[in-house]
This record gives sequence, C-alpha cells and structure tokens, in this order.
Amino acid sequence: MSVEKSAPKKLNGDKSGHTKICQYIVMIYFLVMTTVYPLYAPGGYMHIGQVKYEFFRGVSFVMTASLIAVILCSFLMHRENNWLLSHYKRMSVTDWFAYGYLVAVMISYLCSPYKENALWGAEGWYMGVITQMIFVLIYFFFSRYFHADVRWFGIWMLSSAIVFVLGICNRYSVYPIVMQGQTEGFISTLGNINWFCGYWSVTAPIGIAAYWSSDKLWIRTLTGTYSVIAMVSGITQGSSSAYLVFIAMLLVLFILSLNNNRRLYRFLELCMMFAASCQFGRIMKYLPGLEYNYEIYDAKSMISYVLLDSNSTIWAFMVLLGCYVLFRVLEKRGRFHIEKHKWLWGILTIAVMFTVAVTVLLWLFDSDVLNLCDIPPRTPDEDVSLGIYFDEEWGNGRGAAWNCGMEAYRNMDVLHKVVGIGSDCFADYVYSIPESADKLIEQFDDLRLTNAHSEPITLLVNIGMLGVVCYIGIMATGFVRFLRGAGRQPVLYLCAVSVLTYIAHNLVSFQQVLNTPFIFIILGIGEKYYAGTRQRITAEGT
Repeated sequence: MSVEKSAPKKLNGDKSGHTKICQYIVMIYFLVMTTVYPLYAPGGYMHIGQVKYEFFRGVSFVMTASLIAVILCSFLMHRENNWLLSHYKRMSVTDWFAYGYLVAVMISYLCSPYKENALWGAEGWYMGVITQMIFVLIYFFFSRYFHADVRWFGIWMLSSAIVFVLGICNRYSVYPIVMQGQTEGFISTLGNINWFCGYWSVTAPIGIAAYWSSDKLWIRTLTGTYSVIAMVSGITQGSSSAYLVFIAMLLVLFILSLNNNRRLYRFLELCMMFAASCQFGRIMKYLPGLEYNYEIYDAKSMISYVLLDSNSTIWAFMVLLGCYVLFRVLEKRGRFHIEKHKWLWGILTIAVMFTVAVTVLLWLFDSDVLNLCDIPPRTPDEDVSLGIYFDEEWGNGRGAAWNCGMEAYRNMDVLHKVVGIGSDCFADYVYSIPESADKLIEQFDDLRLTNAHSEPITLLVNIGMLGVVCYIGIMATGFVRFLRGAGRQPVLYLCAVSVLTYIAHNLVSFQQVLNTPFIFIILGIGEKYYAGTRQRITAEGT
C-alpha cells in the first residue's frame, strides 16, 4: 500500500509550536482506545456496558483536558490574535457538519423535558449530551493532531485480531479467558453479539480494505491473514447485521475494482477468502473439543445454514477461482484489461447486483423482516394465494421498535420534530405514549427499550431532523471526500470503507461506546490525511 508515512507537520496558521505535544497526547489516547479498551472487562459480562463507558469517559476526559490546557497555554504564550480566524478558514464541509451536529445536540438538550437523562444518557447506554460532545471533540482532535502514519493501523489491527480470535473461540465453546456471566449470547471481551458486531463493523473492514489496496507482498500477507480471521469472526458470531456489513463492503470494493486489473484480482481474492472462511467455520464444527454453540442459543437461520452447513460456498469458491485464473491467463496474453472492456463491466455488475439482491431478500426473510402469509380469496372461484407482510417481531422485536419510534416522532410538536426530545431520551418519550408503551411492554415484557435498534430512527426522536441532517452530513461528506482523495492517498480507502460499513450496520443497530467512538476516530484520521492531500495538491500547483 503506497502511503505517505506522515502528514505535513504544521497546518496553515499553526505557529504556536504546541502541535508536537498535542500529537503525543492523541497518540497515547489512540493506543489506549485501540489496544487496552476493547480487552478491558474486569468484571466479566456483569455490568460490562457501564464498565466500558466509564473507561471511555475517563480516558476521553483526560485527553480533552490535557489538549485544551496545552492549546490555551500555547495561545496565551504566543498571543496569536489571528488563531481563531485561521482555524475557521481551514474548516472543511465535514467540519461544519460536525459543528452543526454539536449545536443540534445542545439545542436538543435545552428543549428537552428530560434534562437529567439527556445530559448523561440512559443507564447502561450513556449516549447523552456529554458523550455526543466527546464524539465531536474526538473528531476535531484527531483531524488536527493525529500523527498520520499508516503503522498505527497495524497496531489497531493486531489488537482487534485478538478480540476476534477470542470471539471465534467463544463461539466454538472454548473460553481462554473466564468471564463472569458467560452465556452463548456473550462473546469475546465486548459483551453481547450486538455490541461485538458493532465493534467488528468498524474495525474489520479496515484490515480487509488494506488487503485490497495493498501493493507490497508482506502487507498483503499480514492483512490477508487478518481478513480471514475477521471474516470467520463475522460469519460465526451470530448477529445477522454482519451480513449488511459484508454486502456494503464488497459492493463498494467491487465498484472501485472496475477500472484496474490489480484491484479486480484483489476483490476476487477477498471473495474467495470469504468462501474459504465459511468452509473453515464449517470444518471447526466437527473438530474434537469444539462445539458451535449459537444454534443452542437461537434457531438456526437460513443464511447460517447456507454459509456454514452447505456446499454452496465450495461451488462459489470454484467459480471465483475459475474466473480468477481465466482473467490472469488472458492478461498474460494481452487480451484482458478491465478498464477497456465496458461490456464486461456490465456483465459483472449485473452478476453482483443479482447476488446482492438475492442476499438482501434472503436476509429479509431469514431475519423475519418479511414473512409469507395466506391471502383469502376475494371470490369463490379464486384460490388462496401467498402474500408478503412486514413482521413487527422480526430481529427480536426490531419491527415493533421501529414502528413505535416513527409513531413517537409523528406525535411530536413541530419544535421537537426539528430539535428532538433530548439525547438518549428515546425511552422516556416513547414510554410516555400509552399505545407505544403497551406495544413495547407486550413485545419486550419488563425490558426497557432505550433505542429503536436503528440509529436513524433513534436519532430522529432524540435530536430531531436538524441533528439527523448534520449527522448524515458528517458521514456522507466524509465518505465521499475520502474516496475522492484516495487516489493520491490510498489509506483513505480504509477510512471510507469503515464509514460505509458503520452506516450499513447501524441501519439495524445503535450507537454505543464500542463502535461510535471508533468511527469518529476514523473520521478524524481520514480528515487529517485528506487535509494533507489537499495541501500537497496546492503546493504542487504553486
């Protein structure tokens, strides 16, 4: 992977000399968050959400206080009157959306009737104003002070690989680390499968995208090994939302591979790795001493059967291998250049889109989002026919949560539709509506639903349309701009793919302290690299 080891040391307007100290602080924070934090679980699974949050809040407060102190001291010592003006002059569109999101969260808090919960967040989740402010500060600190060196990603991949290996072991009834409260629904050092999959959705695609974008053999060897571990972990962990991550990641990598033979080969290699990972997971089921335990916890799904118990992925691997060998042979004879064969683009695109459509439809039925039902005949001459209906009980009640969330938003007055009811106040408001409360109690009994299990719906209720627009703006502009700059700085592919997979995963999941902090770190790192790329272009132009 051809990347610059470091970005320009100083940005425009930065003459205070505090940058080096701030870089060290951010580097220490990055190391703690990527290596210590995922493995930190002193009480096992007992209160793991609160333990993780307190760790995250503590180290984030230390970083924030340290950085602010250094910046203020530097500002007072150097008396730079134009410092604030120069800061705003270099603001990007993603920066402005991040500022807008912070303002939207604050306005939502001021207009919230549940200010105590809005400040710190609901118990066990803690996605209140304080946490949202930390997310935005993480983005700005990393985008300004991260020391842009690709080796930091290597450290992150190594630590996350340990987390994934533990998850694979736990799924096959092997427990290298004894955790209090252990059940089949909890794996690794992250908690239940939704929390595990949230972390996996941000980190695993980084290593997989690194393999796809790499030129050097030794990097491909390391990232290829990581990719297989990450794929096996994602396939076996149990949450269906992982398949949305696979679909989004492979689809964008396929599109990006259509103008370059080397990238197309990498894409086919990743697809073969996926098929091989499925068979590896299947083989592990029959090894002595191993027992795949998620089927005990939940009913076997159709997708799990296709991937882990059938020969489908063997045939897929053979087809992919045949295409790979054919393309290689044709290239050696000078008869294959993907960028010149527009007709092949069409065939491959149709094949991939068909595969995606079938996979998504399979996922919808497999997760009980859609179900078949009998439609009574309208006339005596007609037979009973089959129809499709949306099941509110799909995804452990996600359908009911979505409907209640949207109904709660429709019941808001105009002001709160714009600014929301307050960060992490979803439960306070939805349970105050009798119809929604009755439906949720019927669906979840005494469990209190603190979010809609869909980030867009949850944010719509919590921070309103204003906050949702800004939040989407952060993600969308980050993704587009990172792809735009990746031609000059390939490491931006890693950031772009991670942002996309986070979005795809959280369509059916939620913000939590094991995924959202990391996506803001990724956004900040990507912004730092992108700014360096823009500066280089400007310098070359002059």
